[in-house]
Amino acid sequence: MEWFKFRITSPSSSLGVSWRELTIFSAYRVFLAVMLFATFYLELPPSFLGQSNPVLYLTISLLYLLIALVWLVSSFSKWGEFSFQTQIQLISDIVFITLLVHFSGGLQTGLGTLLVVVVVTGGTLTPGRISLFIAAMAALSVLLEVSYSQFTGDGVTKYSHAGMLGATFFVTALLAQTLSKKMKLSQVLVEKHSQNAAKSAALNEHIISSMQTGVLVVDEYGVVKLSNQSARKLLGLNHQSTGRSLADTVPALSKQLTMWRNHNEAAFETVQIRPDLPEIHARATVLTNGETLIYLDNTSALAQQAQQLKLASLGRLTASIAHEIRNPLGAISHASELLAEVHNNDSASSKLTDIIQRHSARVNGIIETILEMSRRKVVKPTVVALAPWLKEFLTEFCEFKHVQQHDFKLMISSSLASVNMDPEQLHQVMWNLVENAWHYSDKTSSIKPPVQVHLYHQYNEVVIDIRDNGKGVTDNMQQYLFEPFHSDRTGGTGLGLYLARELCQANGARLNYLPDQPERCFRISFPLVNQRTL
Repeated sequence: MEWFKFRITSPSSSLGVSWRELTIFSAYRVFLAVMLFATFYLELPPSFLGQSNPVLYLTISLLYLLIALVWLVSSFSKWGEFSFQTQIQLISDIVFITLLVHFSGGLQTGLGTLLVVVVVTGGTLTPGRISLFIAAMAALSVLLEVSYSQFTGDGVTKYSHAGMLGATFFVTALLAQTLSKKMKLSQVLVEKHSQNAAKSAALNEHIISSMQTGVLVVDEYGVVKLSNQSARKLLGLNHQSTGRSLADTVPALSKQLTMWRNHNEAAFETVQIRPDLPEIHARATVLTNGETLIYLDNTSALAQQAQQLKLASLGRLTASIAHEIRNPLGAISHASELLAEVHNNDSASSKLTDIIQRHSARVNGIIETILEMSRRKVVKPTVVALAPWLKEFLTEFCEFKHVQQHDFKLMISSSLASVNMDPEQLHQVMWNLVENAWHYSDKTSSIKPPVQVHLYHQYNEVVIDIRDNGKGVTDNMQQYLFEPFHSDRTGGTGLGLYLARELCQANGARLNYLPDQPERCFRISFPLVNQRTL
């Protein structure tokens, strides 16, 4: 296939070079015609020009100049068929130069050597037989000139001069043809190597640009020299980031790179540049020119596998300890109820038994939540069309919680968005987030709905934002937001958000809290690898 493509493109390229060479020779012809005409017209040396017939020499030289201009325009404009035009031009050169030689006194003037340039051009630009034909035409013109001079002149034999000049024409034509073939072969090889290099460069560029792995090239001063599309997406950059300092655009990665250059083996750790971006792990190597090549890997796939293993292990663990904990817990709760009945008139005893029952219920709730998390040990993703699924989900939520649907605003900017996720686990995640948003929202506000759910595309990802008009998460609580058993909600177990993030990661999605948003916002991002376009 490569050979076939080369055969197709090579002739046109070679023909373009031939037209360029013919144009250069046409320019030489114009220069020669100007010199022959101007030298005679201005009576400059040598004085033998036109000495045999000045009037005809002036006429022929002027006509040659005009024809040379026509041939220059014709060659530059690539009129007609190349081989035919080349032959006509060379034959006209032989005719005009022979006439100028004749009207200047013959071969003894030395003007006949101008035909050598014509023969060389014929050997370079025309195929084998035609180049020999041009040489034969030049030799024949010289022979005719000598024969005419012999017939009308002083009778001195000049055939030896003509023979030597004719032999020179043939030898020159053969040498020019040989050299021309070698030059064209070298040119073809150069073009082939150039095409292969261009194809390799284009292929490499296509591979790098379409890689899922991010590629970043940073010079010794920390300036970003090159980045592919995956790197810009993983780091949240744009095309304007090229040429800027890495410390200004991605400080966290710049810090890791500095540590790596200082031979810190633990320099590159998994990091999340922004809450709305995936976690990445960097690897680096030094290029021969001193620049650093950084590979950026999206750890979502590894995190997904790890979370599935974690959920499976947690399921086995909770299944084994549920019986050991719930039975004693049930006995404690039942005993406290009996104790409360016996001392129902004793306020101090009632207060203590109430504490026992309340905290027993709390422990039981924690166990229920953990068991709920472990019931689905294997993730079974299916294609979920999110727009109709979200409408049905909010209707179900409002009916179950006995709230009005106008308190929930659903905004769909990507009506055809679909993702691969376990539907039951998606339901569990969304229920937790929407219930959490409803709990912390301001129900008395008339400016905005208490809860807003927005479905859209961003950075080649499907995104679901769950917002509420509440006060948001405090700075102190943000660092523990997704940690288990941390909650500022009365009666909360602190496992809801932890469970939601675990389930998202198990399905290859990301759950983040965005503190820099105007409203309290939790965002679920489904990467492109798990996205299906309808």
